[in-house]
Amino acid sequence: MQSIQNVCYSSGQYNMRRAWLTVGLLSLLYVVSLVDRQILVLLIGPIKAEFQIDDVQIGLLIGTAFAVVYSILGLPAGRIADRGNRKHLVIAGAVVWCFSTIASGFAPTFMVLILLRLGLAAGEAVLTPAAHSLIGDLFPPHKRTLAASLFSAAGFIGAPLAFSGGALLILTLENANNKWLLESFDVWQLVLFAVGAPGLLLVCIFAILVKEPARDKRNQANALASNGDVINQIKGNSKLYSGLFFSASLASGCSYAVYNWTTESLIRDFGWSAVESGSIFGPLALVAAVSGVLFAPRLSQHLRERGREDAVVLVSFALALLCTFSLGLGFLLDDPGIRLAMVGLGIFATLGSSMNIVISMQVVAPSRMRATFVAILFMGMSIFGAGVAPVVVPTVAELIGLGLSVALALVCSLLAGISSLFLLWVRADFKLAARAGFPEVISRV
Repeated sequence: MQSIQNVCYSSGQYNMRRAWLTVGLLSLLYVVSLVDRQILVLLIGPIKAEFQIDDVQIGLLIGTAFAVVYSILGLPAGRIADRGNRKHLVIAGAVVWCFSTIASGFAPTFMVLILLRLGLAAGEAVLTPAAHSLIGDLFPPHKRTLAASLFSAAGFIGAPLAFSGGALLILTLENANNKWLLESFDVWQLVLFAVGAPGLLLVCIFAILVKEPARDKRNQANALASNGDVINQIKGNSKLYSGLFFSASLASGCSYAVYNWTTESLIRDFGWSAVESGSIFGPLALVAAVSGVLFAPRLSQHLRERGREDAVVLVSFALALLCTFSLGLGFLLDDPGIRLAMVGLGIFATLGSSMNIVISMQVVAPSRMRATFVAILFMGMSIFGAGVAPVVVPTVAELIGLGLSVALALVCSLLAGISSLFLLWVRADFKLAARAGFPEVISRV
């Protein structure tokens, strides 16, 4: 039997066993990264009490602090992924974010916790652009959309797993009989230790089993796209790329607002505990997120194969519009069951809309710039999503004085609505570019 480590890549050949193994491990790393990123949402209460901080400072911790570094490093990480060894990049990033998560449990002050959150962001910034670049070289063109969709969907397992798994972990630790452990550390610290450690084992497995694939031979002669090439590509399609960028970024802001503040709104509105809120919202978010991320690209591909050149824009627009109404209404409902159903529909729609645009970069972006364009998208999604929305929600709540849920309804419906307008704006340009095969812009000297 041929060793996994000895598979060779040649022009026109793809080893599907290796390709799916790599996607599987990348997906598991993505799950772990989202768990490490989102677990603080269930720890808002004890962290506020420990460091004597308010909701806006919590928003800075779980959102802005992460987003600043994630967005700044995402683009250079994409450039490195387009040029360098992507396997080594993923390994380095995973080690950094796992150690940052574990070390957060030892943070003596709020400022140290912020700094470790920056370390988490630095490590996670490399994963997505490197993974999309790897997928582009591991799979033939007709399989890339499916592979990229599965990777993206796996990432959105992480946040719901942080809610449901985190709730179970908190309950287990609260009922533990280990007196020494509970006397030495608070439960929130033990949770951070527990979620950070598994990633280190996984990255060791990744290092052993995964091999850096050869670059696509069709682009080997010009494999290194310069900064000027990227700028020329953006300038040549400025309306198209800017519209997709802002639409995905705003939709991402909506999803981050939902993920970061829904459990806390359930606690405040219905008197639920963190365990109850997380264990109920987690599975709902899991099903909704994975369904949306898988459904939207597949529907887009189905419509595209039947002649709809603007399928990506059409599907993302419809989902953004659905999100506008479902979240705008859902957070105002007094019945927890109906509210959660509407919120689940909103998660399905907003993640389907934004990730459909990200996955479309497998087709829309030139092959040798693919990781860079994915990194640019995630930079915007981090700034508007992870950076702005988690702070805007509690700020709006304080300004209007009507509570967290009303603020969520206002912020989410506004972000999703504007996102849909950007898609309408670029629809004609997308169709024209699709008819031309999304060509690379060649600069003339």
